[in-house]
Amino acid sequence: MITVQYRDPQTEEILDRRTEEEVPAIGQTVRIGFDEHQVLFRWRTVPTCCIVYVRRVERDERRDSQVAA
Repeated sequence: MITVQYRDPQTEEILDRRTEEEVPAIGQTVRIGFDEHQVLFRWRTVPTCCIVYVRRVERDERRDSQVAA
């Protein structure tokens, strides 16, 4: 288990903080609240904590990816 902080890359605002089984992969989609976010990059501060920068996935992008699949 590792503590993960999800942050906005422009403002450094902490969007969520939770314990995960593993660190999310770059490009992976994660749900924060009711929105989906894409992992942009990660920064592992210590072995027990990681900061993950994410951007919100717009509804149009989600729809396009579902149609392509």
